[in-house]
Amino acid sequence: MKAWMLGFCWFFLCACETEVTDFKTQNLSSAIVVYGEMSSQAGPYTVRLNYTSAYSPFDVTEFQGQVIPGADVKILDETGASVSLKEIQKGMYQTPATFKGLVGKKYKIRILTMNGKEIESSLDELKAPLPLSSFSYSFKNADKVENMRFDISASVQDKKGSEDYYLIKRQDFVQFLTTCPEPPPPPAPVPSCDCKCWQAPQNTQPILLTDFLLDGTSIPLPLKSVDYHDLTDVVIQLNFYTVSKDAYTFWKRQEEQRTLGGGLFDKVPAQIIGNLRSVNDPGQQVIGYFLVGGLHRQRLTIDRYHGIPEEAFKKLGFYVDFYNIRYKDYALWDCRKASWIPFNLGLSLPTL
Repeated sequence: MKAWMLGFCWFFLCACETEVTDFKTQNLSSAIVVYGEMSSQAGPYTVRLNYTSAYSPFDVTEFQGQVIPGADVKILDETGASVSLKEIQKGMYQTPATFKGLVGKKYKIRILTMNGKEIESSLDELKAPLPLSSFSYSFKNADKVENMRFDISASVQDKKGSEDYYLIKRQDFVQFLTTCPEPPPPPAPVPSCDCKCWQAPQNTQPILLTDFLLDGTSIPLPLKSVDYHDLTDVVIQLNFYTVSKDAYTFWKRQEEQRTLGGGLFDKVPAQIIGNLRSVNDPGQQVIGYFLVGGLHRQRLTIDRYHGIPEEAFKKLGFYVDFYNIRYKDYALWDCRKASWIPFNLGLSLPTL
């Protein structure tokens, strides 16, 4: 009896098995994503348009979002004067290099897609840029190379009597060296060896500051330190924006959701509304923010060779050799071809 029942169950389970060969997914979100900014610095300014990420098991590019080509994109001021952006590649639009935002004026972006969607941002005043009042570094020694570091400090002198908001984008540029191959035997000429290049590790998290309770004081910037770990230079670039309260609030909410830790008192995740809307289709979702801000750029070069205690320098030499920091197993004549280096910029830094 038991054997008969087991056999019946096995037959029943096998009979119910069906191979799925036509599995399909559908991207249910048609939200338009707008990313762009303009500042008091000389252009060109760039705006990127795409739909939210789709899903396809056969096309990994779908995760990046479908681009929106052929749109009519303009930046307008409060008088109605406009400048058109040229599509430099699919979904990427750019102003003429001669166009520059003027402090005190208000600007917005207007987009008309090929399928008739009209998108517009709210007018936002271009604030006057504020320079950093200090920007420096100091070496902190330790017993182990892994704990040696350079502490970075910067501050801004806030204007008294006004409500001010700041957004800071940090980009580090890290120099690296590769090992040159053995030269060919004479009389063959020795090729020139370009072994010193730069990389720019990606950083997408802004630093946000407000002068609430700090009006008119020197406000320090919370900057992460730089590890010692090598002798090559490090250049830290800060893009310091003076922005509106709305822009600050948008990015603040983004950061609050990004850093949710799963705690009982965490804020409930929700869609964050920016300064963009669909003019002729209220049901069309538009995600993103068109940033208008006064911009001050500044770079700081960290010399990781001079001014280091001799004992720390010796420890670093052993560390570099032991961990193959020079990529001695991948010798090549031109470091620009070092494909194993992420975000390899080549021989020089971009213009400030």
